[in-house]
Amino acid sequence: MKQLLFWFLILACQTARADGADSSRLRISLLTCTPGAELYSIFGHNALRIVDSAAGTDIVYNYGTFDFSDPDFYTKFVRGKLNYFLSQETLNDFLYAYAYFGRGVSEQVLRLTGDEKRRLQQFLFVNVRPENKNYRYDFFYDNCSTRLRDIVWGARSSPPFASPALVPEGTTFRDHLHVYLDRGQMTWTRLGIDIILGLEADHIMDVRESMFLPDFLELGVAKARSANDPLVEATIELLPDQQPTPTALPIFLTPLFVFIVISVLYVWVSINEKNWNRLARIADQVLFITTGVLGFFLVFMWLGTDHQSTGKNLSLVWACPFHLLLGFSFIRKFSGYRYWLTIYAVMLLLFIALGIIFPGLVNPTLYPIIAVLSLRSWLIAKSWPINGHL
Repeated sequence: MKQLLFWFLILACQTARADGADSSRLRISLLTCTPGAELYSIFGHNALRIVDSAAGTDIVYNYGTFDFSDPDFYTKFVRGKLNYFLSQETLNDFLYAYAYFGRGVSEQVLRLTGDEKRRLQQFLFVNVRPENKNYRYDFFYDNCSTRLRDIVWGARSSPPFASPALVPEGTTFRDHLHVYLDRGQMTWTRLGIDIILGLEADHIMDVRESMFLPDFLELGVAKARSANDPLVEATIELLPDQQPTPTALPIFLTPLFVFIVISVLYVWVSINEKNWNRLARIADQVLFITTGVLGFFLVFMWLGTDHQSTGKNLSLVWACPFHLLLGFSFIRKFSGYRYWLTIYAVMLLLFIALGIIFPGLVNPTLYPIIAVLSLRSWLIAKSWPINGHL
């Protein structure tokens, strides 16, 4: 009988080792929160959950927190100098806010070895310390999702996790954003983001880069394999998504409709300019001062901030800072400006043509405004006297 018991224990130990028994008593999961209705939440959120049975804790680690009470919050945010930081809270506290707004939360339990779990937990223990928790946020390359992507993918040394393509070939960062903004019916927000973002947003993403948004990190984790073993061993819905379906704007409030109406008014003013000369001047001042101020803002976002995604901005072709000179009539004595306006009018039409040939180069909603800028530049150049005096 004793020999039978002995061999039974030996067999049990061997079976446990064969099954890869985990003595860490840790359970690590990726949490993915569905997009919200506001701009700051429209792209969703990720966090890591660690359940430590030995310590009796259930902690969520969140790289998406910042200090809203900072008196320089808005200045730092605009300049790209706002620090985000790693925080920790209980699962119940984390879920409370999402339940309040009706946002869903799903959990993916990660298939990691005991040693990998312990290393990951220790990494977070070190990073949550006050001297380590802060980091400089970058929307495309260093955010709450990319941090967790790097942590999860870095947990396995050999063989590493691999994930297939998550988006169609040729998808850019800008394309990725459009999916969420269109789904949220944020037409004006999409236009504003397209204007502010530069050529960096048109970079074609690889598999790793496509996981900079929470839903796609969840998808990448779901499809990841390591030596044919899936990274996810279980998927659980912690909270259902109960948000109402976004409502589309009435067509007369959409950017395209508004800009078409504005362009029609400018064409009417141009046709009747002899009878409405003063109105034409006021309309030109509004047009060129507005686009000139916008141009200065775009230059600031390129050269005066740390945002990688706002540099090399093609919007400066039509939102030109030099428009302010024309808007405030500072160049009346410079006859050479009429030649520049003629060239500029043609250049704007070529810009529209390039946008049609290469979709994504410019938001099509802006075509009416760019066409109006071309028209008014051409007409002003034609009426510009040789001596520069109007």
